[in-house]
Amino acid sequence: MPVVGASPVTVISESTAPGKQYQIPLSAITIANGVATCAAWITAVGVTGKDQTDLIPALLKSLVAHGLITAP
Repeated sequence: MPVVGASPVTVISESTAPGKQYQIPLSAITIANGVATCAAWITAVGVTGKDQTDLIPALLKSLVAHGLITAP
């Protein structure tokens, strides 16, 4: 089930296309066992490298930790 939050999650690519801005729709993010993921979105958009393995997971983890995105 998608998460609840105030707006899409914006991220600036560091490896896929450095400097390109992506917006992850809240409907593409899920939280299971306290861990937020958006694997299907990452695959669909073609995000790769450290953006996929480090940047986006760390950003989502931080947003969950601060209560900015939550499970419904």
